[in-house]
Amino acid sequence: MARFRNRAAVGEAGKSGSWHRMQGNHRNSAFALLALFLLALPAAGQLTFGEFSSNMNGVLSAGYNGTYGNQINSGHSLAFGGSGTLDGFYYSPNFVSFQVSPYLNQARDNSSYQSISNASGANFSSNIFGGSHFPGSINFAKAYDSEGNYSIPGVANYTTHGDSQTFGVNWSELVPGWPTLSAGFQMGSTQYSVYGANDNGTTDSHSFNLRSSYTLEGFKLSAFFADGAGHSDVPELLEGSTQSVTTSSSSHSYGFTVSHALPWHGGIAGSATSSEFSSEYAGGTNSGTVDTYTAAAVFQPTQKFHFSLSTDYSTNLSGSLTEAVTGAGGVTEPINVGEHTHALDLTANASYSVMSNLQALVFADHREQYYEGENFGASAFGAGMTYWRPLLGGNFNAAVNLSDNMSSTSNANSLGLNSTINFNRRFSDGWVISGGFGYSQNVQTLLITYTTSSYNYSGSVRRRFGKFGWGGGAGVNKTLVTEVAGSGNSSETFNTSIFYSHWLTANGNYSKTSGTAIQGGLGLIQNPIPPIVPGNDIILFGGKSYSFGLSTSPVRRLSIGASYSRSLSNDNLAGVISSANSKMLNATFNYQFRKMYLTGGYSNLVQGFSASGLPAANVSSFYIGVTRWFNFF
Repeated sequence: MARFRNRAAVGEAGKSGSWHRMQGNHRNSAFALLALFLLALPAAGQLTFGEFSSNMNGVLSAGYNGTYGNQINSGHSLAFGGSGTLDGFYYSPNFVSFQVSPYLNQARDNSSYQSISNASGANFSSNIFGGSHFPGSINFAKAYDSEGNYSIPGVANYTTHGDSQTFGVNWSELVPGWPTLSAGFQMGSTQYSVYGANDNGTTDSHSFNLRSSYTLEGFKLSAFFADGAGHSDVPELLEGSTQSVTTSSSSHSYGFTVSHALPWHGGIAGSATSSEFSSEYAGGTNSGTVDTYTAAAVFQPTQKFHFSLSTDYSTNLSGSLTEAVTGAGGVTEPINVGEHTHALDLTANASYSVMSNLQALVFADHREQYYEGENFGASAFGAGMTYWRPLLGGNFNAAVNLSDNMSSTSNANSLGLNSTINFNRRFSDGWVISGGFGYSQNVQTLLITYTTSSYNYSGSVRRRFGKFGWGGGAGVNKTLVTEVAGSGNSSETFNTSIFYSHWLTANGNYSKTSGTAIQGGLGLIQNPIPPIVPGNDIILFGGKSYSFGLSTSPVRRLSIGASYSRSLSNDNLAGVISSANSKMLNATFNYQFRKMYLTGGYSNLVQGFSASGLPAANVSSFYIGVTRWFNFF
């Protein structure tokens, strides 16, 4: 478990701060000694010791930096850093190969690393017996004080920082004529703090999986087993609580699949899977088992004609909904739509190529579900067409599906529609345009009793006039659950950019969004299921963000860039309204002379949350120094 430096908490000092500073100094000293050792090595094309061969390159930097703010300890000092890549192999690249990529004190103002803090760490990967029947691999990554994100859908993410690490091992057995076997293990953890809030968060998880496949008398057989668990302490940024919400979950699943070829260029496949899950959230617990059975057959008797049949059955619809939330990273109280829930789905599709650019299709679908103590049924029958052709010097394509829907909860039929239209064209004078439109009505969700409607449209245009160019685009999207007022999600985006040779490149972006979401381990996520999540866990969010960027290269070997972004959001959780805002400014320059670079930069982050009761965090850093690229060996 990585140790965590909580700079965002007000009043950071004392023994804990001293311990972290001591650890940071030891880490910096170790990297500095490594850098001096590498500088002393001869510059050769490749370093070889017996059967060991390797190459290494990277950059080393030295300069002066400063960090200051209202919620961190300010400091100014000489700084040493760099990044590099060491790769090589033992005996043969197919026997044992490896790659190590360490980095030290890398931030926005002195490198390409997107971090306002001086991130340090290393990444390692190795392939073992790559050319044999028993290949394997190992990966490891460790990061200190690196930047992360607390996400709000459709809004530029809010900034976090902390420590993280991951470790994984994979191995396979691929002997011809034997059943294949592969195994993998992965674990990871993150500890982070949110700038501008007196809140910390942690996540940790591990997973293990086994997979095997074999072909016997024309039957392709495969099986799997998976086991995983996770734990999160989620910051209560929206309620102003100093207590994190703790959630944990675990799952075990296994399954079997069989497939075989059929006449008419067809095939048939079936699978059976079983999944056991358990979760804890805010003192509540939820557990269950979901068994799923699927079967499908596909045929193509002629080049133009294609048809398929499929069915799937779930023994626990309530558990499937819970897995849909946790699979998307959501954190919520247990979802329960009754006991002994189940679901059955039968589907048939057929398509025919009427012409080279026109395809017709028909489909039928029947669904049966039992939940909340009632049986629900729904059937849909429909047809559609897909058409594409050159048009007005450009390319045009369109698709439309119409369906007749019948539900056991309603005596009346309803009409369903799903359509898309797209067009793009490049003009001889340099203009390029594109646009699209989509609309859907009465599209069923995971539960029969809910349907969705949505529309979207977008367009873009660009033009080049010699050394000058301009482009822009916009898009609008809206989705809602028809039966539930106030359940809509909407977003609007706009962007534009201009450039003039190497002298100027400028861009701007704007987005606005609103909708419903649930808490995730690292922010908010849009609700992936119908609005049956417990009401106290539904978050009404809305926000907007915009950003600008400028860059120029006025003379050879000199580049200058600057960017500014701002995000504002308002959220409502269980009647508690909170707001958040974030501003980020970055400016950098880079000048090359011989094999060295003179670099410098400035970063400023202002971020606050009204529910925290704290003043907005204001953190700044600057750097000026020199960097040199080395091909060490």
